[in-house]
Amino acid sequence: MSKYYWLLDPGHGGIINGIYQTKGKRSPIWPDGTQLFEGEFTRDIVKRMQLKLNELNIDNQDIVNSEKDISLKRRVGIANSIHRRKKNCIYVSIHANAYKKNKGKGWEVWTSRGETKSDYYATFFFNAMKEEFSDYKYWRIDTSDGDVDKESNFYVLKNTSMPALLTENFFMTHWDDYQIISSDEGRQKIANAHVNAILKIEKI
Repeated sequence: MSKYYWLLDPGHGGIINGIYQTKGKRSPIWPDGTQLFEGEFTRDIVKRMQLKLNELNIDNQDIVNSEKDISLKRRVGIANSIHRRKKNCIYVSIHANAYKKNKGKGWEVWTSRGETKSDYYATFFFNAMKEEFSDYKYWRIDTSDGDVDKESNFYVLKNTSMPALLTENFFMTHWDDYQIISSDEGRQKIANAHVNAILKIEKI
């Protein structure tokens, strides 16, 4: 049996009838003519995660399960409602990062401010990503409080009633990172790393 009930939150909106549902939250159009929409990427990662988690009988739920860009308040409301019924929940929000073109680069995991159990779980995701991307060098961490996660009062981290973390899976605005998250191989490795972190947490 699964020890935890995993709440998976693909950030932003998807694509409906060829129209991206979120303002901004996309890569530049690169010289090869390609472009990434963050909400499409996050949904793809969650679908890949669920495929493996379901095979392994790990309880999980896509709390959005829609191409619509539902509000942060609604996402938190859904998560907290499930938590009241399922008890042992852990919330994971999936994102891709962005900054000025070719300036920001790297991978990072966020939790709410202060020392919480989320910090402990976040380290599993960091370690799983480092293992999956062993040749990658740009890990964005904050060790000032003794762990690797970065901290902020992001709405979905501050207002969820269960341990919660948010992964920023490379920069869609940096060409090197873009090549990872726009490729089938890169996306599968990101999904694999998230699943591997979940499996290790399940064994604690």
